[in-house]
Amino acid sequence: MESFSAVPRMSCFIAPLVVLFAGLLSGNAVAAWSTNPAVNNAVSTAANHQSYPIIISDGSGGAIITWQDARSGTNDIYAQRINASGVVQWTADGVAISTAAEDQVNSTLTSDGSGGAIITWQDSRNFGPIPFTGPRIGSTDIYAQRINASGVVQWAADGIAISTAANHQSDPTLISDGSGGAIITWQDARSGTNDIYAQRINASGVVQWTADGVGISKAANDQFSPDITSDGSGGAIITWWDFRSGANWDIYAQRIGASGVVQWAADGVAISTASDDQSNPTITSDGSGGAIITWQDFRSGTNQDIYA
Repeated sequence: MESFSAVPRMSCFIAPLVVLFAGLLSGNAVAAWSTNPAVNNAVSTAANHQSYPIIISDGSGGAIITWQDARSGTNDIYAQRINASGVVQWTADGVAISTAAEDQVNSTLTSDGSGGAIITWQDSRNFGPIPFTGPRIGSTDIYAQRINASGVVQWAADGIAISTAANHQSDPTLISDGSGGAIITWQDARSGTNDIYAQRINASGVVQWTADGVGISKAANDQFSPDITSDGSGGAIITWWDFRSGANWDIYAQRIGASGVVQWAADGVAISTASDDQSNPTITSDGSGGAIITWQDFRSGTNQDIYA
């Protein structure tokens, strides 16, 4: 059976993508950033819908933005850089990161450490056409691309395959590896249930670990929606929500080293196995090789609370 994300993103119709600026800027920036909240700086106003923007700092007072773009009639991935004065730096309406066949969605990005970015997304280029009868054959995969500070893509056209394993790979997220590359994690249904996998890609676009990724957790039942942070040593700490108990969702985590070897107990360490459901974890480094994780928690049985 094909398996998809437990919490698929809602489709929506979103007006052309804009960046909102709040606060005061001094000097030359005042001339470019509008102080009128009804007048904002356009990043892309291309045809059809631009949606789901994700933003990071460019390290120079500006930002790099990636988004899902339907200007071609299917969803592609584009990116744009905007400087500290609010002026877009790359091709009008953005640089194409991937315009491969079918849909590319769920993009996110991290710094490449040199003023550019590494972008990853969920990709349907291998999903195959819709048949007249019978099920559609194929799967969604994970791809990535690097773009430099000047807006020039650095790797193969339409991106490098991170995982093209059987069934669906979805919901990728990533963190810099501190050496110009990145560590990418995602939800993976190659086994028939959802597990968590990860892969490292270097600054040249070469994957560094086992083909199609290293298993972070392949516990029973489903593991969903990973989030990731650096371990400060070229590896990463990954958290997710986990249904291995078969009764309730819990929170687990795993550390993977720079060489692609998991560091903690097989299938991850329990962060919370309290009663009822714990879900939607997010993670950040503690600056000392560990992490702080927070999540949504229903242990009270009456209300959702926040724990860490």
